[in-house]
Amino acid sequence: MRSRDLALGTSSAITLAVLVAFFGVALSYLLDDRLSPARLAAGILTLILVYGVQLAHSFPHLWPWLARRRFWTFGVQILLTYLPFLTFAEAWLATPGFLAGSALLVLPPRWAWPTFAVTVASSSLLVLGSGMGRGSLWYGTVATTLTGLVVFGLSELTRLVQEAHRTRSELTRMALEAERLRFSRDLHDLLGMSLTTIAFKCELARRLPPSKHARLHQELTEILDITQQAFADVRAVSQTYRAMSLTTEVDTVFRTLRAMGIQTVFRGGAGPLPPEIETALATVLREGATNMLRHSRVGTCILHLGLEQGTVRMTLTNDGLMSRAAPRPAEPRPGSGLTNLRERVEAVEGRLSTEITEEKWFSLTVVVPVPATNQTSRRRLLWPSMDAAHPSDRGMHDSATVA
Repeated sequence: MRSRDLALGTSSAITLAVLVAFFGVALSYLLDDRLSPARLAAGILTLILVYGVQLAHSFPHLWPWLARRRFWTFGVQILLTYLPFLTFAEAWLATPGFLAGSALLVLPPRWAWPTFAVTVASSSLLVLGSGMGRGSLWYGTVATTLTGLVVFGLSELTRLVQEAHRTRSELTRMALEAERLRFSRDLHDLLGMSLTTIAFKCELARRLPPSKHARLHQELTEILDITQQAFADVRAVSQTYRAMSLTTEVDTVFRTLRAMGIQTVFRGGAGPLPPEIETALATVLREGATNMLRHSRVGTCILHLGLEQGTVRMTLTNDGLMSRAAPRPAEPRPGSGLTNLRERVEAVEGRLSTEITEEKWFSLTVVVPVPATNQTSRRRLLWPSMDAAHPSDRGMHDSATVA
């Protein structure tokens, strides 16, 4: 705030000082003309009006109600510039420069410069009409041109400084808003699975008979572990970037689904991926599994991961839509889980899509391009091969099955 006030105050002070200097020049013209006291007083009063209108044009933020009527004030300045020539003649030759500067400040660009040129030309004609000679013609023309350009340049500089600080404040506000959005999105994406699992295990522990001490101890231990992981996730949300392991996330999802009695199948594999791509895929897997547990009656879940044609593809499919008459999912609302995931995937130049296959299987697919340096690696993340059956007939072979 202090730097903003200093920059704006400095530019405004320079502009005001120049306008005061030009006002002093115009006043000296009147004083050198040896006018009568009445005419001199009228001239000074008119000159003050000209100066006041010029201030309204140079500092429109100080008088917003005048800025909204700038064309009217410009018309008033035209009258105050040319009518006094009938009385003061050459003593009034300093005022067209103000009018030239106001033309550039007030009028639209297509009219501003032509009006500026007409104002400069008219000042030259006034010099000739006052009988000051050809030598004064050149001086008067240059003086009017420079006065107009200096008034315009300094006034525009003040406006640009004010606009720059206003833009800076808006960018700061947008950055804070984006950070708040990131924080809420990360809380939603990172804690959804943990809280869902905790709720499920608490309900399971509550229903265990008193004789199941060992099972109850196991469930409470797992609840404690998940809670500690949730605390770690909350701490990680405060960081600008949080790397996530896809392998770890697959293991976590498999353990959670197995504990809930859901048959889980893994197919394929992937090589080492850039951290940002791996984090995006891990986040999609976590949130996709959370949504599956919350919004469907899933019995079987299939995760397919593979590299194909320079991209990594991850598909999460479940049989939660058990009826052919089940409604199709509505378009995601702004701020919903799918919208957050889509934004994360698009941030790594990927795409996310959802579909219902065979009228009863819901599929979430993510496709992300992989840099060439990662495509040539021979390391692959594969789970131990185990046979598993799947109720569909699509002919896919399982790499791992957990039930």
